[in-house]
Formats: sequence, C-alpha cells, structure tokens
Amino acid sequence: MKYIFVYEIDTFYICSVKTIKDYETYSINPSVVLVEDTKVINYIKKGELKQFYNIETGEEVNYQEMGVHDNRTVDSREYRKVYVDGLPSISLLSSAGLKVWCYVLARIIARKDEVGINMEDCMEYTGYKTRANVYSGIVNLLENKLLFRKIGSGVFYININVFFNGNRIK
Repeated sequence: MKYIFVYEIDTFYICSVKTIKDYETYSINPSVVLVEDTKVINYIKKGELKQFYNIETGEEVNYQEMGVHDNRTVDSREYRKVYVDGLPSISLLSSAGLKVWCYVLARIIARKDEVGINMEDCMEYTGYKTRANVYSGIVNLLENKLLFRKIGSGVFYININVFFNGNRIK
C-alpha cells in the first residue's frame, strides 16, 4: 500500500493508494462455471447420407440415417459476442458512451440487429439523472459507429461487425 499526501486549502490529507501487489495472486483461475449456470441438452447427430434406387420407378432416393444420440453440457447464462476487430472502436468510447453501450448490450434481443433506447430505462440503468448524459452517450456511440440511426424515434441499428447477440448469419 502506498500513501500520498494531498494538500487542499491549508490542510494536508494522507490517502492510501492500492498497487497491483496489494491484490491476491492465484495458481488457478478463481472464477469457475457454477453448476446452476449449466444445462444438459440432448441431441441426435446426423448419420450417413444413403442412396438407393426405387426398382419400380427407377428413381434415385437419398435419405439421412439417424445418428448417435448424445448429451452436451452447455452454458445457460446470457452472453453477447464482441468481435476483436471492434475493440479499437470500443476503446475510444467516452464514459457516457461506455455506460450507454452497456445498456444497449443488456437490451439487444437474440438475432436482432436493432435496439430501442428508452430514456427513463437507460437513465436508471446508467445511474444518470439527466437525459443530456444519455444523449451524449448515444452521440458517442454514433460517432464511433457502434450504433446507426434508424428511421423513427429511439430505435437504432447495432454494428453487427462489432457486437451481436446470437448468430449473425441467418
């Protein structure tokens, strides 16, 4: 722990400042996937594609054999994709832009490329007391091309090359 001295109008303050060495170190990653965050899905793998000839019609028929039944454990928690190519744009965001972007990430619906921004909801999420801060964040997202204006009020397209919820290929 380091200490710094702050002088403010005839008064000295001693403040402690933590350094990296003040934090615990680990030999293995302390963050683990919790059992309640997983679910088991059952599925059948595709079998071989087979062909046969219908003797009566002479028609060639293709069919898919049923494959092996399998189980897979998957993560059940909600998540969003952020693409590495988009990180430079994200690093340029202002404080307001970053807070509003977090709101957008929380609100985008799977496989949708647009998001509505509700002012009161966004203010509550970001902790802002005025709309001006939210507008400033939206402008910052537009400047950095993370959002694009959509015709209409309060709805924006998201830049699907920077972030998305689900599979971009429909």
